[in-house]
Amino acid sequence: MLPRRVPVFVPGQRLSRRHYSTRDDDHDNQGPRRSQAMTASMVSGRANPVQFVRAREGKGAVMNYGMRRRSPARRNEISDEVESRRQLAPGARRPLPEAQTFSLPSSSFNASSWVSSGVAPPLAGRNAAGVGEGYAGRSIERKPTALILPGQGSQHVTMAHDLYNEYKAAREVWEEAEYHLSSFFQGKPVQGAPDHPLRDAFEQQLLQGQALDRHVRPPGANRSPGWFTDMVFGGSQLELTRPENAMPAILTVTLSFMRVLRREFGVDLIKDHIHWAAGHGSGVYGSLIATKSLLFCDALRAVRYRGLEAARCLEHHPILFPEGCERPASMFETWGFTNISSGKGGQLHVTSDDVTRDQPQKAHWRGTQVSAIVLRPGMLDRALQEVQALQHEIEQGAVPGIAPQEFVATANINSQVQIVLAGTTVGVNYACDRLNFRGIGARAVNLPVSGPYHTSFVDEAAHAYGRVVDVLPIEPPSSSMRLISSVDGREIKTVDELRHDLRIALNKPVCWLKTIDTLVSQGVKRFVCLGPGRTIAQQLSRELGLREQARVKAAGPHALARKGTLDEEASEFEVWSIATAEGLNQLVSAVRGLSPAPPP
Repeated sequence: MLPRRVPVFVPGQRLSRRHYSTRDDDHDNQGPRRSQAMTASMVSGRANPVQFVRAREGKGAVMNYGMRRRSPARRNEISDEVESRRQLAPGARRPLPEAQTFSLPSSSFNASSWVSSGVAPPLAGRNAAGVGEGYAGRSIERKPTALILPGQGSQHVTMAHDLYNEYKAAREVWEEAEYHLSSFFQGKPVQGAPDHPLRDAFEQQLLQGQALDRHVRPPGANRSPGWFTDMVFGGSQLELTRPENAMPAILTVTLSFMRVLRREFGVDLIKDHIHWAAGHGSGVYGSLIATKSLLFCDALRAVRYRGLEAARCLEHHPILFPEGCERPASMFETWGFTNISSGKGGQLHVTSDDVTRDQPQKAHWRGTQVSAIVLRPGMLDRALQEVQALQHEIEQGAVPGIAPQEFVATANINSQVQIVLAGTTVGVNYACDRLNFRGIGARAVNLPVSGPYHTSFVDEAAHAYGRVVDVLPIEPPSSSMRLISSVDGREIKTVDELRHDLRIALNKPVCWLKTIDTLVSQGVKRFVCLGPGRTIAQQLSRELGLREQARVKAAGPHALARKGTLDEEASEFEVWSIATAEGLNQLVSAVRGLSPAPPP
């Protein structure tokens, strides 16, 4: 039985029956498609040299991975586009024109990304997530509600620009953010910060971030007034994706939504309607602000420091840049999702059969890649075991054609049918191929993330950032708001538990599936996804749809007979995606008619 998706909507949106379609456009359940380029010897690890695919089509779409059916004309058009990109690929060390090297947008960047069958972008004249007229004849009812905040990877240029233009409260948030970050660069404490036993120690630790910022900052980086909004609303997508920029920007967007709700509309979403909060990965810092465990000024500077440590770790990582290698002209060249990984970092390990013994071998730098894998139903455990076994084989040198220094690991477990792999370009590409040809994975897409975070690859950065976490001025979580970890899915109740969670979050996998399990087990029925992008809402929609399908199946033949008919019972879950000013207005219209929810 094909998975059913829970509709993602903002109150006031009309959803037709086709939003409950159980068909998947990619025909995931037709069994694995096997490319002629892949052989059994490659799957078993005996192929030499190992072939791997590079991101070419769309923003990171892996070639031949879950290939869609296309007309001959469309295939020819794609072939011409691929050939054009090959000609534009950098063959020498020179500046990289972003318009030529950056990939096309996908759901990670597109604010009107499709959510389920029959859903189109708003301008197409049909309903999309966050835009529409609502359920016909159905009122919005009060339900146990959780706040869900996105993390790194959801950033895109112009995010929340409409909110900035329309509301003074949003502009104030961006001005505050720039002031706090400028204080960080200058090594000055934030004026007016409340007293805390760890305040002085925290400010002293941040002074080290000033030197770190000078070390990591690209030459010619803009620091004139308005630099932060210029970067987010009209700057370079690549520059925004740098970890020290992406996390503060996403956090500022999230807080601007909260501030506008409270200041402009008089709606205290957190106090009156939400009693659970969870942040995906680095989104936990937004959750801490929502639960009043952390001040915005401290959270913003902490995530900036975290991003700087991550960037420094990767720029000097011995696996990425072996001794004697010629470094790339820009770190952007090492990012797999930019579609420029055909440089030196994309080369395979050279074996003794390919060169003479006395021929010197030149060291080459390696690229990094982060790829989301859509799994076939029921394959989650097998996929995790396969990735772990593959990394062990690579470390032992048991995969001919792949150097033991290559790396791949599971960075995210987002749902029953999606995981995220991170590591070196060769390691991740080979893992994607292996999962596909063993019938475990259905399709894969590269994500706009600048490195293999949430893996042991960045242990050094996690250890260094732990010194900041130890002195971070944190208050105990609110008794009226339950904070759920995205590392292990447990409820965080004390400051010590919170520090431990923040300390290990950078180099441990995001177990988002466990977070969903905890929220559902505690009775949450409505998920309000607040912040840039709609990827997190899509993941929740699909995962909750799978749970609905299991519930209907367990209910017996009578419930199955009503499936797909007008008598079908409505889903018990709701996913609200708020990523634009229009969506925020619709949210306000919906919650104003609801009475404040009692504590859980």
